[in-house]
Amino acid sequence: MPRPYPAEFRARSIALVRAGKPQKKTADDLGIHPVTLSKWIKQDDIDRGARPGVP
Repeated sequence: MPRPYPAEFRARSIALVRAGKPQKKTADDLGIHPVTLSKWIKQDDIDRGARPGVP
C-alpha cells in the first residue's frame, strides 16, 4: 500500500519542480519515486485547469 504524504509535502514538491528544479533530482532529494512526483504534477495541472481531466 502506498505511503500517504501530507498535502503540504506534495505542494512543496510540486513548487520545486515548477520553479525549475529537475523532476528526477527533486524526487531523489525528497526520497520519493519520480513517477509519484509526476503523478502529483499531472493531478495538480488538472486541478488548476491547465490540463483536461477529471479533478
